[in-house]
This record gives sequence, structure tokens and C-alpha cells, in this order.
Amino acid sequence: MKKIIFILLFCFCIQGCATPPTDPDQLKIYNENNDPLEPYNRFMTKFNFKVNRYVYQPIAKAYRTVLPERVRTSISNFSDNLSEPYTFVNAVLQGEFSDAAQSFGRFFTNTTIGVGGLFDAASYFGIENPEKTFGQTLYKWGWKDSAPYIVLPFLGPSDLRETIGMVAGWFMDPVDYTLPEKERLQLRIARYVINGFVTIDQATDLLTNVEETSLDPYATLRTYYRQNHQKFLDGKGDYEVEFDFDDEDEEEE
Repeated sequence: MKKIIFILLFCFCIQGCATPPTDPDQLKIYNENNDPLEPYNRFMTKFNFKVNRYVYQPIAKAYRTVLPERVRTSISNFSDNLSEPYTFVNAVLQGEFSDAAQSFGRFFTNTTIGVGGLFDAASYFGIENPEKTFGQTLYKWGWKDSAPYIVLPFLGPSDLRETIGMVAGWFMDPVDYTLPEKERLQLRIARYVINGFVTIDQATDLLTNVEETSLDPYATLRTYYRQNHQKFLDGKGDYEVEFDFDDEDEEEE
């Protein structure tokens, strides 16, 4: 395990020493080919596909069998509502005060009229969701180079900036500090379980489709993660990665 950590840190250091080109066309090529961790990433992608096939798919099947769609939607709404304070904080840190106001409005509306967030009343009133992450905040603060593309076990595609942002997000969510320490831990565990079921329910079909229809599933995930994530960073799309299998742009190994 220590050897793996050392190798990853070494690759991160090498990546940090590389200077991306300033020409837009050259920078695009650089970003598309910049994958110093590819051997590890391909191994971890195969591992995640097996986890999806033997763990996530059965969980999603049972989840959908036990709970009707209306109930699953309410659980997803509840999970999204709990993330609004985190979105609000990142909107403020990014200087996007109109988005911060929208996030606050969504949280207030869904918590009250939406019965604790079980119903998305805010969308009914036209209050959109300005999704924000701390990884995006780091990007807005000047960390433009995403550093190595890395596939995380169980979690999937990411990069160094987004991984650091995700870990930092565990400690900066205001919801976790509204309760005493014991109740805070219980709330955090409950949120992870709920978010896990929601994420598995939303992602398992996409992963299965990628694995079964792509000539190179690893390259497909890498391409679409980079394209869609960049749109999210620029405020032009949601955080979720969407796949258009009718217009698939495969990368060569």
C-alpha cells in the first residue's frame, strides 16, 4: 500500500513540474493526452466495473424493487437539499453572490414548503440549482491545471484538484456543525448511506452501458469526464457526467 501511495505522489510531483502550453489548440491536445497514471487508472477502472457489476447493480435492483420511483425521488430530493448549505458556502467563496442567494432560497423553500426537502418545491417556483463544489472553488481561485486524471476506487473518475476539493468538502459542510459531536457523526453516516444509494441508483446504468457498448470503456469515461467536468467548472453544465452514445468520441489507447 505504501508503494502505491509513493508512486501516486511521485506522479503528482512529475505532473506539477510540467508546464502546459499557452496556445489553446496545443493546450487542448495536451489535456487530452495528459494521463501519466494510465496503467493504474486502467486497472482501477476494471476494478470499478467489477464492483458495479457484482455490488452496485444488485443494490440498485433491490433499491428499485423495494421503493417505488416516487419515494426514490423524494430521497434524492432530500439528499440534494442537505447539500445546499455546502453549495451556498462555495458560491460565496467564489464571489457568486447571486448563486449563493439562489442556493439559500432553494434550501429555505425546500426545507419549509418542501417538507424538509422531500419535495423540490424550489424548482416549481423557478429557483434553479447553482451546483458548486470546492474543487470548482479552487479552479476559480486560480488552480486551472487539473493535474493528473485519476480513477478513485469505488468513486470513479476524478483529478488531483477535485479529489482534494472532495476531501476538504467533508470538513467544510455547515450542516455537520449544527449538531453536537455524537449526533454529527450519526448525521454524517446517515448522509453517506443516503447519498450512496442515490448515486448508485443514478450511475449504475450509465456504467453498465459504457462497459457493454464502448470499444475502450476507460477512454470513453476519461473523455466524457474531462469534457463535462470542464463545462461544469466554467459554469456551463451540471456536475453529473452525461454520456451521448449516439455520438461517441473514442480515444485511442
